Amino acid sequence: MTNNIIKFLTAGHVDDGKSTLIGKLLYDTNSLYEDQIESIKNLNKGEIDFSLFVEGLESERRQKITIDVAYRYFDYENNKFIIADAPGHEQYTKNMAVAAANSDIAVILIDAVDGVKTQTIRHSYICYLFGIRKFIIAINKMDLVNYDQNIFEKIKQDYLAKISELKIINIDFVPISAIASDNIIANSNETNWYDGKTLLNLLLEAKNTEKQSDSSRFLVQNVLKSGNDRLYQGKLFGQDLKIGDQLNIYPAESQAKIKDVISNSKTNLTIILKDDLDIDRGAIFAKEKVKFGNKFGADLIWFSNKKFDINSANSFYIKINHNYLEAKITSINHLIDLDKSCYVENKEITQNQINDVEILLSGNVAFDYFSDNKFTGSFLLIDNNDNETLAVGLVTRL
Repeated sequence: MTNNIIKFLTAGHVDDGKSTLIGKLLYDTNSLYEDQIESIKNLNKGEIDFSLFVEGLESERRQKITIDVAYRYFDYENNKFIIADAPGHEQYTKNMAVAAANSDIAVILIDAVDGVKTQTIRHSYICYLFGIRKFIIAINKMDLVNYDQNIFEKIKQDYLAKISELKIINIDFVPISAIASDNIIANSNETNWYDGKTLLNLLLEAKNTEKQSDSSRFLVQNVLKSGNDRLYQGKLFGQDLKIGDQLNIYPAESQAKIKDVISNSKTNLTIILKDDLDIDRGAIFAKEKVKFGNKFGADLIWFSNKKFDINSANSFYIKINHNYLEAKITSINHLIDLDKSCYVENKEITQNQINDVEILLSGNVAFDYFSDNKFTGSFLLIDNNDNETLAVGLVTRL
């Protein structure tokens, strides 16, 4: 029986070896079926391309790129690993952000030959913005640079300089060769100058790093009528709710006590209140007071190739906590320049940029800061003409 769940992603510039690393982890921990191994051998005339164990889509196999987020699972020493292979290409930054939102640890790969790239830093920023605080920097393909310690140290210092604004405290560097299994599960004789832990041991040490919320947030997804009772079906984030708990109800800004809780799982609940209130989908129940208003500041990660100009009159739909409202970006405070590792003034937003902005909504909505609750502190911006998802936002302040 597994005791811990360790959720991590691999990210970084395209071709830095993310899929190969995960494929090798699956192979070396005996987590693959024989028919899977034979299938990959048949694709490569008897040779094993370890990246193909993760790149499951046929189009990806032909192009040898990762498009979607490929999730894989394995058990090791009574620990369950959930691994996400995030895309390296810029146009798939949205997929990478999805992986970051569902992971607790970031394994950032850097090619020892090519060094730190802009996408390496972009992925690091996105991981940090999404609340990941444990970073493992795997400098890969050390076999191609003859396991040179000086190259490892140079890349390490270059990376630290470029992410200095993030002030990451929990960070480890490990020299690896994914293809040769160096320092992945067992320490390698090729890097006798490295006295640190293997990648797998670093992951094991990092278990249970996710911040546990001490609050309760129940998001209403559906409302049913049963006799004289209204049944509020939805998802719970944070601490358990029980009969008799006093709740703050938003957007009604009223209070009510719980009459009954019907549990389908730890997070999927049906709640019955003692009072008959007019509550619709999108309402939030909380034991504590929740921020409630029509404006906030946010970090915005822009996915679309449509540019936004602050001087335009464009409005959008915002989806936040099952609510859809109109929204406007009223101010762009600064852009994070990933190449220069600094903030710069900005008047427009383009694809893959990370900007600090002010958002104004057409009505009041309940929310949290993302740092307090990543589920109720995040939102999507949607084009109100064609319903394209333009950006994901993380609420940072009122």
